[in-house]
Amino acid sequence: MPDLGQKPNLPINKWRIANLGFEMGFIIALPLLVFILVGKWLDAKFNSTPWLTLTGIVLAITLTTTWLTKRLKEYIK
Repeated sequence: MPDLGQKPNLPINKWRIANLGFEMGFIIALPLLVFILVGKWLDAKFNSTPWLTLTGIVLAITLTTTWLTKRLKEYIK
């Protein structure tokens, strides 16, 4: 007798996996790139090297973690 709480095995969709990989790369790279560039620009403007760039990196990591967690929860459902 099959377990009622168990999900059926669905075929693996290669395009969905490729899309997930692309999306994860985008989610990781975009905030990091934007916050690093803005941080470097602000550091040059206010002569505060490297503090605003480092702050941007920390913000990017925080945003990326939040964004990844949200997207992965959607895929797990």
